[in-house]
Amino acid sequence: MKAYDLISYLLEHAENGSIAALTTEDNIPILLTKNDEYSFTAYICTQDGEVKTVKKTFDKTTFHRAVLDFIDEVEEYIGKEINDVKISDVALFTNCIPKREERKPREKRDNLLDMISELRKVSEPFYVVPLLSNQGKLLAYVPEIGATSYFDFMVNNVSIVNGKIEPASPDLKLLYLVLFTNKLDPHNGNPLTTLDNITFFTAVFIDNGDKGKGEFEGKSVNKRIGRFFLSTYKGGLRTEELEFFDLSSLNKGRLYAGLFVKKDEKILRIGGISLVDFHNSGKLEINEYLFASFSQSARNGILDFSNYDKFFSNFLNLAISKSDARSLLKDVIEIHSMMTDMPFALQNVNNQISIVDPISFWYYSIKGEDIKECNDCPLKDKVNLRKEIFNTLRRRGWLNAFFI
Repeated sequence: MKAYDLISYLLEHAENGSIAALTTEDNIPILLTKNDEYSFTAYICTQDGEVKTVKKTFDKTTFHRAVLDFIDEVEEYIGKEINDVKISDVALFTNCIPKREERKPREKRDNLLDMISELRKVSEPFYVVPLLSNQGKLLAYVPEIGATSYFDFMVNNVSIVNGKIEPASPDLKLLYLVLFTNKLDPHNGNPLTTLDNITFFTAVFIDNGDKGKGEFEGKSVNKRIGRFFLSTYKGGLRTEELEFFDLSSLNKGRLYAGLFVKKDEKILRIGGISLVDFHNSGKLEINEYLFASFSQSARNGILDFSNYDKFFSNFLNLAISKSDARSLLKDVIEIHSMMTDMPFALQNVNNQISIVDPISFWYYSIKGEDIKECNDCPLKDKVNLRKEIFNTLRRRGWLNAFFI
């Protein structure tokens, strides 16, 4: 029986805790254990007595991908393609499962903070988006790592570092789309964009007016109040009024996408755009902002469109219809119905949308190439490390809710 079909069938129909013995065309034993509803462990045994242990975890949307990845891993281990497998007798392969003392020590992965520190190490060429100066250092966002980092030099505008530091003019839309993937969880912050006590994030808000003057880092700045929007990964949405400091002026009642830094409990808006102005000028559509922002709630790289659709409907009622964006209501709905202009979306199968990570998106976008996952580009190690960090954070509940 075809390997994929048989393995899928066994995992879907076997009871939790059951063991199945399989053999390949070359009589290589594979013991398959269904741990629970969403994981399985396999032992692949070679004739020289070596045993490889493979464990896969998945959810309802990634089950088939897990089976395919497992087969690929077995093929790589034994050095042969697997087309068919057949069921055998478990009793014939009792020596296949390694005894505890025979197992090779498992290499421990660095803890989360070490992983994030490793991610922040940059290699030229890379872009820097200056955010804030702090204690004589530049806090900047680096698209090539999808995180913030400190630098010993100072720049006022987006720059590229490649042997020397030079001003850069990347496509504004691409830059904003990448920046807009950085969200703030009200309970867990954003570890990828937090250094010391400063967190960078982006969020959409309706300006609710002036609140006088305040002080940020010893400087007198404008104080404003905004209606922000807290979304869940399931598409739920509620409003929350937040006070923030501002370096420029805003217009009450307008819908903005802001770039913010949060230091301790103070929030400073350091830049941003009017979503209506950008939409009307063709620089960036409101739909693109919303999808780029919500795409970061994807589980294992898959976004359920029904969750996004629910979020979109809520945003229409709570934000667009209650701001200057109401003039674009019809246009925004039509774009949404066509399911076009969805940055970071690779493919859509039965409303399950594959989402590419921001590093890959940035790398191929600035080269003018079709967007794909960076599996063999110079940034692949950063992509893989960021995914590992991201998945670890998600398992701990990060981004269950976030400011959109």
